[in-house]
Amino acid sequence: MALPSWWQVTTPHKDIREGKLSEAIFAADLGDVVYGRAPLEYQDAALFFHKTYITKGLKNLVENVLLRLSGEKGDPVIQLQTPFGGGKTHALLTLYHLIKNRDRIKHLSPIADFQSLIPDNAKVAVFVGTHADAVGGKTPWGEVAEQLGEYEIVKEHDKKRIAPGKERLREVFSLNPTLILMDEILEYIVKANRLEKVEKITQGQTLAFLQELSEVVASSENCCLVVTLPASILERYDEEAERSLHQLQKVLGRVEAVYTPVEGIELYEIIRKRLFEELGSEEVRKNVAQSYFDLYNRLGSDVPSEVREPEYREKIERAYPFHPELIDVLYERWGSFPTFQRTRGVLRLLAEIVGDLYRKKVLSPLIQSSLVSLENHAIRREFIKHIGNEYDSVISSDIAGESAKAPKIDREMGSEYEKYGIAKGIATSVFLYSFSAGASKETTLPRIRVALLREGIPATIVGDAVAKLEEELWYLHSEKKQYSFRNQPNLNRVIIDREETVTDDRIREELKELIQKNSGRALEVYLWPEEPQDIPDNKNLKLAILDPDLSYGSEKTKRLVRELFERAGSGFRVYKNTLFILASDNNHFVSLSKSLRRLLALREIQSDKSFTETLTKQSQEELKARLKDIESKVPFEILSAYRYLAILEESGIVWKDLGIPTTGSSQYISERVKQYLRDQEKILTKLSPKYILEKAFGKDENEKPLREIYELHLKTPGMPIPENEGVLIDTVKEGVKTGILGLRESEGVYCGGDTSPVLDSVVLRGDVARRLKEEKKKDIEGKKVEKPREEEIKKKGEPVRKLTLKAKIPWDQLSSIIGGVIRPLKDRGSPPEITLEIIAKSEEGFDRNTLDLKVRETLTQIGAEIEEWKEE
Repeated sequence: MALPSWWQVTTPHKDIREGKLSEAIFAADLGDVVYGRAPLEYQDAALFFHKTYITKGLKNLVENVLLRLSGEKGDPVIQLQTPFGGGKTHALLTLYHLIKNRDRIKHLSPIADFQSLIPDNAKVAVFVGTHADAVGGKTPWGEVAEQLGEYEIVKEHDKKRIAPGKERLREVFSLNPTLILMDEILEYIVKANRLEKVEKITQGQTLAFLQELSEVVASSENCCLVVTLPASILERYDEEAERSLHQLQKVLGRVEAVYTPVEGIELYEIIRKRLFEELGSEEVRKNVAQSYFDLYNRLGSDVPSEVREPEYREKIERAYPFHPELIDVLYERWGSFPTFQRTRGVLRLLAEIVGDLYRKKVLSPLIQSSLVSLENHAIRREFIKHIGNEYDSVISSDIAGESAKAPKIDREMGSEYEKYGIAKGIATSVFLYSFSAGASKETTLPRIRVALLREGIPATIVGDAVAKLEEELWYLHSEKKQYSFRNQPNLNRVIIDREETVTDDRIREELKELIQKNSGRALEVYLWPEEPQDIPDNKNLKLAILDPDLSYGSEKTKRLVRELFERAGSGFRVYKNTLFILASDNNHFVSLSKSLRRLLALREIQSDKSFTETLTKQSQEELKARLKDIESKVPFEILSAYRYLAILEESGIVWKDLGIPTTGSSQYISERVKQYLRDQEKILTKLSPKYILEKAFGKDENEKPLREIYELHLKTPGMPIPENEGVLIDTVKEGVKTGILGLRESEGVYCGGDTSPVLDSVVLRGDVARRLKEEKKKDIEGKKVEKPREEEIKKKGEPVRKLTLKAKIPWDQLSSIIGGVIRPLKDRGSPPEITLEIIAKSEEGFDRNTLDLKVRETLTQIGAEIEEWKEE
């Protein structure tokens, strides 16, 4: 059963749900409460305690103060010195309301344990340095005395801005149990010191007062002083302020006790109390915690060891509906920035995050760092103001926004990527882990899994997704498997900048060179022909690879392909069936062009020694790896782009889609094409004798020269092509042996048995060959061999120097003349001069196509000299 989403279980406070959150509710200010100007959440004591979680540290502080006011044992001077936002102001407000408004809150359960400890006549006085007017307002001693109703005791000292001394302070605190709360006192000291210089007042009066006050309080029985000090100096202070802080610490150092209001896992309770009205059932929280705990234990070493400990399951339950990793990264890393104000900063950010996700109804059992929407300007602003505006462009470029690269990866990958926002989620979580005032400014793959994985997301996706981000993002840096965002571009951005300098002409040159290198020798390859004469008309199997501008489907491509098949030079192409034409797919060519541009850019970067020397060793290795990867990838992309093959069939030009090449297949273009033609049985490595009879012989044909059969396949569009003449010779040899075919050589007719046919041999039908053999046998047996006339026989040993021969020959016996007459004469002498006399008749008449395009063209192609051409 699927776990419910957090927003189906919990109920955020109304202002968060409705998106009407005011930042003021997280900016607790003691002075505003004292003067009645604070938001209701802080001004109203009952509402304040309703949203306050009493931590262990806060409880100890309150008990100490109340015991001290009751005259019992307790620290008289308490210093709250924690990082900004560590809960100091909230602690002061708790003490203030307990004393000031004890009667209105005594019925509330959060303070039931303290009620009996509060003295009935206790008073509280407050001084807030940021509210005080150092020039015209009351001094700290004047303000405190006035709130306690004892201003007359220090009136003269207040007006002269001189510390009153311990005796007068004892008079001020002598009547009632008194709590003095002093917040932002350093701010006042800085202002007072400047005034003292200008007015030439004895310097250090506020510090003198604080020393007097701390000693008076320490010596009293029922007074307590609580002072807040910053843990470090913010940028707005100067060196003088830092000296003042050290002096202040020295003054209070002898008597103060340091308290930490917020510690460890209590932060989760504070956050839940402040942000949610209802947290749902405990059973749901336990089930969610157990589900995540089970997931982490299944992943084993793929996640950090601490998330697999039983204590982490309890941590998840206590932090619900937040994942502890989100609160921890905000509190520990971002909270280390002095400007972040830890507890207050975390609350403000989480309130924005909760409101954003609640309105979007994002499905997730917990709120994890990968779900933080940096597209939300309020959320983004909360981060940017601590790290600098330059990171706004980093977020827009890589993480969140219409043109950001991580969401683009999710859209392009689809499936789980798009459904769960995998790439964007990983980029967001890495961003959150990338900033700290301390040393840790990166994250690891195991921690990314904790930040991202939830119900429905396959764990195996993380590694691949991070690899994609490394390839695409501009500001993501990785070093020894540590990931972080910086405001300096990574190698990706350098590559993009270098790619912009690569021209289209350079891409064409590189492509041409790579095609030549990867064309192979399986076919005769002619690269980027522009006209028919660029491809010879011979018997070899030829592959023409077109210019990428002549992509598949364009009219310009179709016209050139028709011309290449029809013509060869100024004449017509005879061996049309031996030509194949390859064209590119325009869509794939765009991808190929990008890869070639990257290849050239990487080569340039690699050769730029002045730049590579500035790279880290890992970046140098990454550069080499990327170059090697693209060099191995481009040949595959060339095959993918050049996928459309034009073949001339009986019906005309037919385009075949070779498809995407399989991994591990040959990188040579001609080998791929030839293998495709074999698979389609366009090129045959083996024939059957029966096939020759069916395809090469007409109905009335009993014999045909083997050369003519071979050339028939090479010339006739649509016919399959023997891979070479040996395929045809082997087929005839097999056919003669089995008796399906016969063979005529100059010395006789063969049918059955082994033979050694050549292209000049004449192939006969098997039954015709057997009949001829039988007739010849009978003729030899029944005829008496006549001796030639004596005058026809030359004297023994006297050679014939010249032979002139004129004979009438049956039209279907021309091939026998080649093998039995012309070739033997050529073998013994120079090539004979042959004059052919043809007298052809037709009752219907010969058409011009036959005479001009076939007869005359063939004679022209073979180089014949036409001595007479007479038409009647």
